[in-house]
Parts: sequence; C-alpha cells; structure tokens
Amino acid sequence: MRVGIVGSGRLGAPLGRLLSAAGHDVLFSDARLTLAEEAAVAAGGQAGGGSPIEAARFGEVVVMAVWWEAFPTVVEELGPVLAGKIVIDPSNPITERDGAEAVVAVPGGLTSPQYQQHVLGPGVRLVRTFNTKYPNELLELGMAGQRGGPRADMPYWGDDDAAKKAVVPLIEDAGFTAIDGGGLADAL
Repeated sequence: MRVGIVGSGRLGAPLGRLLSAAGHDVLFSDARLTLAEEAAVAAGGQAGGGSPIEAARFGEVVVMAVWWEAFPTVVEELGPVLAGKIVIDPSNPITERDGAEAVVAVPGGLTSPQYQQHVLGPGVRLVRTFNTKYPNELLELGMAGQRGGPRADMPYWGDDDAAKKAVVPLIEDAGFTAIDGGGLADAL
C-alpha cells in the first residue's frame, strides 16, 4: 500500500520505518525536507522523502504525525488533497510548553479524534491508531512483532467501517495485534 507520512519526527519516522520494513511504499514528508529525507534513508526499502502535499497526494492512506495543535494548520495547507482519503490520526492532545509536555483541552466536549474529524471535514475517512505507545516503544515493539516475537496490542477507532478495515493490515504489518476499540466517540 502507498502510505504518505506527514511529519517525520518522533512518531512519523519510526512508524514509517515499520511500514517500509513490511514492504509498503512510504513517502515521508516534513516542513523541513531534510528530516523527511533522513527518515527515508533510515527506513530503507522503497521509502522516499518529499513535501507534505506530495505525501498527501501519494498516499492511499495518509498518516498525520504532527503535533496536535499543528493539526488544523497542516490540514488547511493540504486542503482538498485529503478529500476521500483514509487519514490515520496518531496524535494525542499534548503539546510542549517550557520544555515539558502539557495536556491540551479538546474543544466542545469531543474526544480528540472527533475534533480532528471535525477539522478534516466529512469527506475524509479518519481512523485513530498508533497513539497508545511512546515513539521509542512503537519502534521496539513493532520490530519485535515483525520478527515473530510477541505482538503488543494496538487499538484503533473510527466511524467508517471500510476505512477501519483498510487500516487493520497496516497495524498488523507494523508488528502489532489490531484491536477494534469502536467509534471515534470511544477513542482514547
């Protein structure tokens, strides 16, 4: 499958590396092109680097691996390119303030992915997953699962059953056991 990764930092780089190791075509992207290119080199395989708009166009599935507060700005920049796409949201409502992580209040009494779906609009098929492990754990646990070791659980949530079904093989290929957590209202 073609996977576009928007954001090649702490989460996007290890996730893309796992998906590339599983044989998926991965295009890393970042506002800083050098980060995307470094992530592609580290991933090997058929991974490449480019701009966020290139990754969004490339991907059958697009992973939005950006800080939670940056999500609306990035979505605005990508515009209609995301229409009809399956988008994976691995972000948690956390930001960095004064060098420490801080929780961000989600507007409107929504869960984080419900808010992200609102930002994306109704034409985008959101699936929430890859958000329950720290980035270093994600890579270590995924690699262990890919090599035949024990597989950690990876829950996923979404309101579009066909999109959820399409994302399950990516979760499994990344070395995890996919666990259906329900709809976006049920998400962590």
